[in-house]
Amino acid sequence: MEKEEEIVITTTVISHFYNEEYLLPWWLIHHTKLFDHGILINKGSKDRSVEICKKFAPHWEVRDSVNPEFDAYATDHEVMRIEQEVQGWKMILNTTEFLCVQDKNQFWKSLNELGGRMYWLDGLIMVDDPNYNYPDLNFGIPLMKQRFHGYLPEDWPLWRRGRFIHNHEHGSYTVGRHLSAHESMIYPPLACILWFGFSPWNDAMRKRKLQIGPTLSEASKHGGMGTHHIVTPERLEGWYKELARGTKDLRFNDAYRYVFV
Repeated sequence: MEKEEEIVITTTVISHFYNEEYLLPWWLIHHTKLFDHGILINKGSKDRSVEICKKFAPHWEVRDSVNPEFDAYATDHEVMRIEQEVQGWKMILNTTEFLCVQDKNQFWKSLNELGGRMYWLDGLIMVDDPNYNYPDLNFGIPLMKQRFHGYLPEDWPLWRRGRFIHNHEHGSYTVGRHLSAHESMIYPPLACILWFGFSPWNDAMRKRKLQIGPTLSEASKHGGMGTHHIVTPERLEGWYKELARGTKDLRFNDAYRYVFV
């Protein structure tokens, strides 16, 4: 009898979620094609999130968070502990963050060939254009083929919306995971992160943004961490309108066109 080939996990995505039933189908369909393995951490969801994870990523692991509250420090420590359990290339993403690559095989190969152990992938900020007539959303079509307005990394150089990928024991991140104590290289635009912060801008997305504030831990509030989640519906709409004024069609950008077309 032939010996079954051992499945070697060399790429892992780690993500924590809280009531993300709206975005998760898109997120899981997208990332199960990119990563060998995923560890999905449930922060006390009361919707169908866990069921959706099991349906769209049955071969991935779903586990309960040790911190049901949203605490920036505790969350980052938890994911770094989980990073230590896995070998190979590791990336931590939120459900609003989508890793996009021009060529999957070339991307994974290049991480070794470029000689780095940690890379920073720039982030594009997705913001719907209020004057654009989008077709109805379809879960069967990748989200970035249906929503393509936003800002390029250079439009907001101080608003670091990218993410790291690395093969260290853990990412040694500062709070929020937008900086690390490790040395890193900036990866070229052949891979990037899309942050669906204000796109698709509909009731489901407004609701997911407004639900996080009440789950913030007291420590986070006192430390001023994650306080951008404590917001009224009016203030949220104000933010969106402000950002929507400068949003542009990213399909016309040569460097990132591959993501949207």
